[in-house]
Amino acid sequence: MEKQRLLYQQSRLHDRGAAEMVLQMISACKGEPGAMVSSTLKLGISILNGGNCDVQQRMLDYLKDKKDVGFFLSLQALMQTCSVLDLNAFERQNKAEGLGMVSEEGTNIKLERDEKVMADDEFTCDLFRFLQLLCEGHNNDFQNYLRTQTGSTTTINIIICTVDYLLRLQESISDFYWYYSGKDIIDEPGKRNFSKAMTVAKQVFNSLTEYIQGPCTGNQQSLAHSRLWDAVVGFLHVFAHMMMKLAQTHPDPGLRNGDHFWSRTHSEDSSQIGLLKELLDLQKDMVVMLLSLLEGNVVNGTIARQMVDMLVESSSNVEMILKFFDMFLKLKDIVASDAFLDYVTDPRGLISKKDFSKAMDSQKQYSPSEIQFLLSCSEADENEMINFEEFANRFQEPAKDIGFNIAVLLTNLSEHVPHDTRLQNFLEQAESVLNYFRPFLGRIEIMGASKRIERIYFEISEANRNQWEMPQVRESKRQFIFDVVNEGAESEKMELFVNFCEDTIFEMNIASQISEHEEEGNGDEDEEEEEESGRGEEGDGGEGEEGNGEEAPAESSSAFADFIKSVLNFLNLFTFRNLRRRYRKLRKMTIKEMIIGLATFFFTILMGILHFIYSVCKGLFMLIWNTLFGGGLVEGAKKMTLTEILTNMPDPTQDEVHGDLPPEPGARKVQEAGGSGEGEEAGGGEEQDEDGQEAEGGGRPGFDTPGGLGDMGETEPEEPPTPEGTPLLKRKLLGEGAEGDEEGEPEVTEEEPAPEPEKADTENGEKAEKEAEAKPEEEKVEEEEKKVKVKAKKGKEAAEEGFELWNELEVQRIKFMNYLSRNFYNLRFLALFIAFALNFILLFYKVSSSPPGEEDFEGSGMFEGSGLFEGSGGEAEGSGMEENGDEDDEEGPVYYFLEESTGYMEPALAFLGILHTIISFLCIIGYNCLKVPLVIFKREKELARKLEFDGLYVTEQPEDDDIKGQWDRLVLNTPTFPNNYWDKFVKRKVLDKYGDIYGRERIAELLGMDLASLDVSQMTQEKKPNPDTSMFTWLTSIDIKYQIWKFGVVFTDNTFLYLVWYLVMSLLGHYNNFFFACHLLDIAMGVKTLRTILSSVTHNGKQLVMTVGLLAVVVYLYTVVAFNFFRKFYNMSEDEDEPDMKCDDMMTCYLFHMYVGVRAGGGIGDEIEDPAGDEYELYRVVFDITFFFFVIVILLAIIQGLIIDAFGELRDQQEQVREDMETKCFICGIGSDYFDTTPHGFETHTLEEHNLANYMFFLMYLINKDETEHTGQESYVWKMYQERCWDFFPAGDCFRKQYEDQLG
Repeated sequence: MEKQRLLYQQSRLHDRGAAEMVLQMISACKGEPGAMVSSTLKLGISILNGGNCDVQQRMLDYLKDKKDVGFFLSLQALMQTCSVLDLNAFERQNKAEGLGMVSEEGTNIKLERDEKVMADDEFTCDLFRFLQLLCEGHNNDFQNYLRTQTGSTTTINIIICTVDYLLRLQESISDFYWYYSGKDIIDEPGKRNFSKAMTVAKQVFNSLTEYIQGPCTGNQQSLAHSRLWDAVVGFLHVFAHMMMKLAQTHPDPGLRNGDHFWSRTHSEDSSQIGLLKELLDLQKDMVVMLLSLLEGNVVNGTIARQMVDMLVESSSNVEMILKFFDMFLKLKDIVASDAFLDYVTDPRGLISKKDFSKAMDSQKQYSPSEIQFLLSCSEADENEMINFEEFANRFQEPAKDIGFNIAVLLTNLSEHVPHDTRLQNFLEQAESVLNYFRPFLGRIEIMGASKRIERIYFEISEANRNQWEMPQVRESKRQFIFDVVNEGAESEKMELFVNFCEDTIFEMNIASQISEHEEEGNGDEDEEEEEESGRGEEGDGGEGEEGNGEEAPAESSSAFADFIKSVLNFLNLFTFRNLRRRYRKLRKMTIKEMIIGLATFFFTILMGILHFIYSVCKGLFMLIWNTLFGGGLVEGAKKMTLTEILTNMPDPTQDEVHGDLPPEPGARKVQEAGGSGEGEEAGGGEEQDEDGQEAEGGGRPGFDTPGGLGDMGETEPEEPPTPEGTPLLKRKLLGEGAEGDEEGEPEVTEEEPAPEPEKADTENGEKAEKEAEAKPEEEKVEEEEKKVKVKAKKGKEAAEEGFELWNELEVQRIKFMNYLSRNFYNLRFLALFIAFALNFILLFYKVSSSPPGEEDFEGSGMFEGSGLFEGSGGEAEGSGMEENGDEDDEEGPVYYFLEESTGYMEPALAFLGILHTIISFLCIIGYNCLKVPLVIFKREKELARKLEFDGLYVTEQPEDDDIKGQWDRLVLNTPTFPNNYWDKFVKRKVLDKYGDIYGRERIAELLGMDLASLDVSQMTQEKKPNPDTSMFTWLTSIDIKYQIWKFGVVFTDNTFLYLVWYLVMSLLGHYNNFFFACHLLDIAMGVKTLRTILSSVTHNGKQLVMTVGLLAVVVYLYTVVAFNFFRKFYNMSEDEDEPDMKCDDMMTCYLFHMYVGVRAGGGIGDEIEDPAGDEYELYRVVFDITFFFFVIVILLAIIQGLIIDAFGELRDQQEQVREDMETKCFICGIGSDYFDTTPHGFETHTLEEHNLANYMFFLMYLINKDETEHTGQESYVWKMYQERCWDFFPAGDCFRKQYEDQLG
């Protein structure tokens, strides 16, 4: 939608003459830069942004009609005025700054430096960006017009002008490099100027790339014969030396202590790394421009040879660049190897410089000078320690990015200049880099627009290669090859191949999503471990705080808490998170570590068992010893006094003498605290009130009441007075609290007079009251504020915890779904294995007419749920054996039971049955996540293609009996369609294609589109309101019609229906265990060979069904003849007194012929009475012979022949597929005989030149790449793909065949 809005705004300006105005303003400036020209260029960039073809054509038409040479003269003059790095001015300003000179206005020269050294860098970038956009989208007409203005009196070659400026810029950058070559570090002004120059150079290279892509042969030749090669050689020199310089760190030798040294070194190094990355980006753009020069070139072409000459001229610089990339590309793999990690002793992942040097030397991959260079590039802290992982990652990505383009360039040159010995020397030096990128370098051959075979090189990510080897993708690939390889027409075969590529790309995207979550989980492992260690540290800190608190918990409670904590820690070992972490750790372990771990594990188990036995024995022994010989009972009796005995006796006033209610729970505590004191003199009612008060308030810990009988003996000394108050004050406060608690009660009781305190208590209480009266209000306010803060904090924490809980549940759900998807085929195999185990147990079932007795079948299990089959041994309907319907008294219900003597089979059967059902259900979930999106994608793609290209539902309607077409009509006007299909604008394309003919309103109504929403002019940039996340909004946002259509598509998928049947049979297996026997058929679905056998039955299914129907009709005709004329021959009873006539009723007669006659080897005549001597003997002979001939010989043989022929046809087809794939190229169709003239020729051709996977990867590469970034060849293929034209496939031709003479 943003692109549509941009096109609309550009169209508005274009209709108002903005394009002509831009050209006129540039032409009128006469080559003099200024604010107006700068604004004009920005306007031109805005209306051309994205490669607007209409604006480009309008400008080209204007220039051709007006023959405006002034526009090109102004461009030439503007390029000549564009500044470059001026080293002399830079040095003068440095000197002026050092002397502290100021300008006339009084400002420091340093502030004006950026305005005097390449001050117009932004204007220069805009100028070349404007020229680039004039040719954006490979506009061949404008590309040629920039080179030659046909029809004009004066011609300005903008291509050469651009090269001239590039050469000036390169020379100025080289001068700046020489200025800084003698310095250890490039200072901040130098970095700023280098960065500006590189930004401008990148834009110039991008403009040159757009001039020649397409390819534009004239511009390519113009560049090839210009001074471009001199500029490239100069840039290669700068790249080679500046990369080595910027990669190294040069700390100040005067700073060697503390963090000051580290912070300065780190900041300087990070800024140099930033400049290095800019340099590598510039190098990448230059290599892309060189690759564009090779577009469409032939073998041993002029440009390719000139490029080889350029590389030879700067061979030393190229060698330095290749050496740089070679060192850092293999560094990451080396530091991750076990041999290197053996030298790492610091747990933080740091290594000393000395150990780093030893580790690198042991690898035998680097020379001593290279090791010293790597050490100079590394960052070391104050202890001379290196973070080797960060060091390797810092250079890996930039080196990988640019190194790939260099590998493409060298590979391209090696194939276009095959026999150049100078180039072979470069390839030998770059062999390590080429080998590193070879797995990621994809290449295909296409039939280009010039009707010549061209090669395209592109990048294949490692993730895509791994997804190509996924089991679901391999299965789809095998099925495609089996279905398509025998197709006749090349166009139809390529159509099916592209459809397969699209389906596989979508399937690989699903696999990548699954793999991404897995990798994220692997990446979170360290974070989880850090969280775990952080929680441990927090726990330790918490214990410390608890120990420093005012009150420590009781010993018993802390022991119990430790026990609970230990139990929880033990249970945490078996959480999913911990088990996953341990599993990942196990996967990273080597064989040696696994063996050591197992030995340690068993040793720990053994020592733990011995320690447990020792502890139990020791505990029992100490218990018995202390009980019998410790004297604890006697000593305890000796220490008991009369006072303790009397103190523990119940107080008579507390025995509820005057009341019928039982004592309250707190009464016992009051008694132990000392009784009721002097309150005994009060009456009975007062005693009850006193009991109530003491029961409510006396049980609070830390508050004592006056003693009762306990005053006779030893009493606990009272606490000394403190500023906080005395025990008397505490009792007073307790009484106030008790009164406050009783205010809400309906009954009002009289207060008991407080006991008289002692004199010392009174004095202490008065002092404490005076000190405490000043504080109560402040304390209350503070307590209330604390309570409010605590409640708010708890509420916020609860909300955050609830939100995090739902997020965590959602994350775990997604991970669980992805896990089921990744292991779908493993689950299928596990379910089959369990089915075999279940059916093995079923072999031990027996049948009996009486229930098994406990003494006879001890330990055996009954067939639960359906163990009793009543009447299963009763009469057989229609058999004629019991005509009177009397049931035999001896036959009764039949019992099925599991005969075993061990007692483990029945619980094993139940457990395996439940497990099988769970796995069957998980298989459906896994299939729903793994394959159902692909099923929906295929259906949406098929519907979208028919709608767009065939005009289905617009120009023609599906047939009435086309259930599939009628069902797809349901989803046309839903807003969700298309959901999985990547072309979201298919409805708009259909509206634009058929709207003018059939009416836009009618098409919009058919597709469920709102025409007002398509009007870009009505759109306003209003701020979107916050989305409503309520449940009602979520329910109303569900597209019901789309979901119904989706369910219909899913439930017509054969594999999904099979999995549902599989689950239903598993559920029925809990009712009758013999239903588990059905699951053994899954072996025929999982094994390829057995699946072919089943396919032989269904391959000619329609013919087979029709033949069986004909057989039933023929048998019915014979039944009619037999029922009318030969009934007496159908007596099947051996007893003459009780005949068993099989043909006295039509239904029984027909079933007898179908069941007995068809199965008989000689026909029906073998099963009925011999007609010898009967009057119908002759007719019987004819009847029997014709039945045998038509039914047995012909019809049954036809049925058998259909199955056998289908099996043979499928087998031949598989052999043909195998033979075709081994002897003929799928893409070009050329046989292996042509390629096998060279060793491994056909294998090389099918694996590197015409690899099926590479064509699929290239299509994925085009779909994911921005159209404005396509090269000329990529744009051509993408245009053909959009038009569904497959002429770019090299049918019947290949690069090797076309250039057979040049390639030798």
